[in-house]
Amino acid sequence: MHKRRILITFSSIILVLLAAVGGIAIAKYLDTSNTSPAKDTSNNTPPSKTALSCVKALPFATKIGQKIMAAGYSDQLASSQSTFVQSNIGGVILMNETSKTSIDSFKQGFLIAPTIAVDQEGGTVQRFKTEGILPGATEIATNFSAEQAYQKYLTDAQFLSSMGISVNFAPVVDVVSAEPSPLPGRMYSSNPATVTEYATQFIKASQKAAITPVVKHFPGLGSATGNTDNESATTDSWSTLQTRDTLPYKQLAQFKADAMVSNAIVPGLTDGQPAIWSAAAVTALRSYGYQDSVVYTDSLTAEAIPGTIEDAAIKSWQADVDVALIVQKRNETASLASLFQAILARATTATQNKELSDQKISESVLRILQRKGINPCSL
Repeated sequence: MHKRRILITFSSIILVLLAAVGGIAIAKYLDTSNTSPAKDTSNNTPPSKTALSCVKALPFATKIGQKIMAAGYSDQLASSQSTFVQSNIGGVILMNETSKTSIDSFKQGFLIAPTIAVDQEGGTVQRFKTEGILPGATEIATNFSAEQAYQKYLTDAQFLSSMGISVNFAPVVDVVSAEPSPLPGRMYSSNPATVTEYATQFIKASQKAAITPVVKHFPGLGSATGNTDNESATTDSWSTLQTRDTLPYKQLAQFKADAMVSNAIVPGLTDGQPAIWSAAAVTALRSYGYQDSVVYTDSLTAEAIPGTIEDAAIKSWQADVDVALIVQKRNETASLASLFQAILARATTATQNKELSDQKISESVLRILQRKGINPCSL
């Protein structure tokens, strides 16, 4: 009896221990609060960065630099490269034919890859000619079918792309109306439909070759009293331009090209100022479908633009133009560094005084970077 009780007691103890161990195991199996996959950390996850927030985080000088493009000459490209790099300049417009080696070398060392642009309309405005002469707009519309024009433009655009060029300030979509013409040979027609037809071929060919086309000169120079490169000029009234000159822009908006605003005064729209300083002009352009396009000034060195270049740049940015285009003369390239610093200083003061919106600057730089195919959060 005594031994049996001991055995029974011992067995009972074993059963209790097994039950206890089993309970712990079951409890441990059911309790997943200590396992990382099931842990709720949603409240601790930082919000993801947006592209705009990443642009806002960039240094102010970097953002201002992206909103400037200056001229480059083949024999000065190497010597001026450090000035462009140190000032974070967003792009260069090549003013004469330049070797691919020089272009590739120029691109090196930038924090943000520069836009390499050219003014290659054809005819009297053609910087690169080794692959043949490209007819001007008037000759194209007169002597070539739309299909033939496309092939001409495609051949030229493919050559430009092979040289490392990414932007072309063309086609001209101004509608001929003044006599004498302010841009002889550079406009397709007095018929907006013909202008649209041939400009479409230019745009499609450019984009096929990975070149971003820039339609110009909004809202139209076809009626201008002169060439704004050489003098102040005025166009027909805004109400007239809307029945003729702006029609190609509306039709071409579907292709998402970039655009250039003119230096001409437009009665009824620009309040006696060049269009590049007119918020009303830029707002009208963007309302046609160019909200995400990069909008350029015509050259700030043109005779139609009074005052200093730094003030001209600020006024264009106040109007919501994205890039201030500076086409300095060859002998003025040495002064670019001081000019860039003057623009930065003026922009800094203007932002502090609320003359410029830092929000608008960041939104503008985002458009520029997106066109370059750059994710600002990767910088």
